[in-house]
Amino acid sequence: MSTPKINYRPPMTDSEDSDEYEGFYFSDMPSKNQNRTILLWQQQQNKNAEVLQSIFNGDSEKLMQQVRELKISVNDPISGGFTLLMTACREGQLSVVRCLLEDLKADVNKQVDSLTPLMLACECTNKDPHTIDKIVQLLLKHGAVINVSDKYGTTPFMHACKNGYTLVVNRMIKDVSFDAIDNQGCTPIFHAIENNRTDVVKLLAEAGVNATIANRKGYTPVQVAQFHGFYDLLEFLPKENETYVVPPQFLGYNTLRDYIPRIFLKSDCPEYFQEINAILSSLNIEKYLEYFAKDRISLSEFLSMNDDQMKEIGIRYPIFRMKIMKGLLDFHLHHWSKKSIGRVSRSSNENFYEILMITANHLQHLVIITATLRFVKQHIKSNKLGMVSREQLQILQRNVNAYRTTIRELHKTTKYLASFSPTKNPLYIDYDEHVAERKRLKLKCYFKYTTIFIGISVFVCLKVGKLLFGS
Repeated sequence: MSTPKINYRPPMTDSEDSDEYEGFYFSDMPSKNQNRTILLWQQQQNKNAEVLQSIFNGDSEKLMQQVRELKISVNDPISGGFTLLMTACREGQLSVVRCLLEDLKADVNKQVDSLTPLMLACECTNKDPHTIDKIVQLLLKHGAVINVSDKYGTTPFMHACKNGYTLVVNRMIKDVSFDAIDNQGCTPIFHAIENNRTDVVKLLAEAGVNATIANRKGYTPVQVAQFHGFYDLLEFLPKENETYVVPPQFLGYNTLRDYIPRIFLKSDCPEYFQEINAILSSLNIEKYLEYFAKDRISLSEFLSMNDDQMKEIGIRYPIFRMKIMKGLLDFHLHHWSKKSIGRVSRSSNENFYEILMITANHLQHLVIITATLRFVKQHIKSNKLGMVSREQLQILQRNVNAYRTTIRELHKTTKYLASFSPTKNPLYIDYDEHVAERKRLKLKCYFKYTTIFIGISVFVCLKVGKLLFGS
């Protein structure tokens, strides 16, 4: 038995005198079994290299012979890389792809490092577009999944747009999601624009792709085309509209007419629109406030809206409409109490403005209560609230009776507040009296100037007479 050679461990520093470690270790002398393993591994690598070379050369017959003789599994990665089918797709070898799919039954959706054969085919750039289209057609025929992405969020369709494969794009376009985004927030049209693929951009625009969605950096497709100087692409992209800005008076209470809109004939913003801003902000979707501002939706209308009405004003995505609807449901299910409204006692010393603001608070609560009852009635009729039990109906009846009691109390309070008001509106103008007063002022003015004129005339006459008769 051979004795293994013993070596000292090298010093930890550059100094030869380092003695921080005094142990020993055995050197890695390969044994006969290890040598045999290495030799077999090298032979296998050489065989794999020959198999890969057959793929590179497009020799499908030789590849089939090698797979059968070497008993290679067509779905296993070769030499730590891709499978045979993935390699053939990456190299654009149509005959090899056909052989692997039809004769060797390779898995068309096998993934390695999140990549699929279809992705590699669409990413291939060393073959003509017609060959790539035939490979893609073959993969799709055997069940290749289109809407799948790699670890970077890139789909086969995005690769086809990037490389300008118009035939492939046209083949896939009816089955893909136009709004799918990669990890950078880019939709397929971004990949076509960044690589100046005019035909693909035109094809996507004609298919109705949304070319206004911005990526994660906030750039739209139009801005990307302008940044790269691809101005010929702009004719296929929508013209950027001016950004709508919600008027500032819609966001907060500014004037008295905002607090009591029904008293005034005209208001700058819809009735209690400021509350819509607060509700959407609590749902973290305040960006959709502009849709309600453009259509001048009042709070009462907003609280009673359904999915179809939200779609009509421009909220396209169902997930956001559903989020708003859920927020409205939570709002209406929130327990309401008459303690939340302002009150006036006979012994209080509030001034007229404070009493007016308390009245405004009452009116706003009446609007909300009316909208809640309308919301519940609509959804009970459409059977969207499920089966309503007798207990729930009794509770609802008690709440309605409580609301009626509150309304009667509000009516009494309003009558009491009316006793503070003058018999006529402070802004009331009696036009007959106003015209009469103007006539009086006019006559008074005439009388004043006539008196002055007569006085001056008498004074002049006296002076002239004195000069004539005195001399």
